[in-house]
Order: sequence, then C-alpha cells, then structure tokens
Amino acid sequence: KRTGHFDAHRFEKISNIVKQFKLSCGKAQSSFQGMQVRNSRFSAFIDAFTANTYIMVIVSNPHVQTAATVWNIQNARTHFEKFIPRI
Repeated sequence: KRTGHFDAHRFEKISNIVKQFKLSCGKAQSSFQGMQVRNSRFSAFIDAFTANTYIMVIVSNPHVQTAATVWNIQNARTHFEKFIPRI
C-alpha cells in the first residue's frame, strides 16, 4: 500500500542534501562517485550519470535485484550523454 507524501518540497530537499554531501566530499578532497543504501523497505542508488549530473533511483520492490538497477542506470547513461551537453 502506498502512503501519501505530504511534503511538496521533498525532492528539492533531497537534492540539496545530496549536493551538500558532494560539496563536503570535495572539501575533504574526496571524489564522490556514488552510493547505495538498502533497508527492509527500499534500496536507494545515487550515481554519477553524465559529466554534469547525478541520478538517484529509489526501488521499493524487494524482488528487484541490485544488479538490474545498476545495469539500467549504466545503459540509460549512454543514451542521456548524447542529449546533455558537457559544460
């Protein structure tokens, strides 16, 4: 059963949290490539997507294999790189 999301700004908040984390990594002279977080309710993937973007994928179906999600991100990356200009 899906629950309602009452925070209209949730995507913006998540984006800002990820950006701040990436900036913190840069200040510590670490390069952030991506991360995966899993628990009993979901899996979250944040990965470098194109030269200028990151992607976050949330999977709530426990039957979806991690490898399938990573494979889909990698294949989508190839297509998006054709359309997103490098800065």
